[in-house]
Amino acid sequence: MTKIDKEKLTEEMNAKNRDWLIESGGISSLFIHNLENFAYRYLETSADKGIKCFIDGDLYRVSSTEPSIIEALKWENPQLKKSLIDLCKKFPGKASQELRVKLNIETKMIGEHKNECSASIKCLLPSGESSTLSEKTASMTFEDPIELRNKHAALLEDVCTIF
Repeated sequence: MTKIDKEKLTEEMNAKNRDWLIESGGISSLFIHNLENFAYRYLETSADKGIKCFIDGDLYRVSSTEPSIIEALKWENPQLKKSLIDLCKKFPGKASQELRVKLNIETKMIGEHKNECSASIKCLLPSGESSTLSEKTASMTFEDPIELRNKHAALLEDVCTIF
């Protein structure tokens, strides 16, 4: 196969993929697939397994809650562990057993050519209030939906470094 044939074949394949992304809800499918994959990797807890994507307009979200502060303290992130220990000190004894850690990843389109992804870790306090322990947001601007398809997972990976 000559270089010209290979370039033409690649161009035709990208055009078909672009049409599919635009016309058949492919971007929605991409977001759901990527978020559910990241939920499996980062959000499954002792209580939440098989997490499914929730869609609200242009916002796609996966989330879970770790009901056991003891389990949450076993997580690898040293900054998060320190924040959780501080909360346990603030809410000693039985009150610390009421702490719940909520994990969230979301993505949304902002206009036609910008995508924003974010991840957050919040603690639900015994009083019913919520305290943000960590959050990160990243966005990308793109001209071609193929670029979004190729870089969306990397953008999610960037924001998931908080977990």
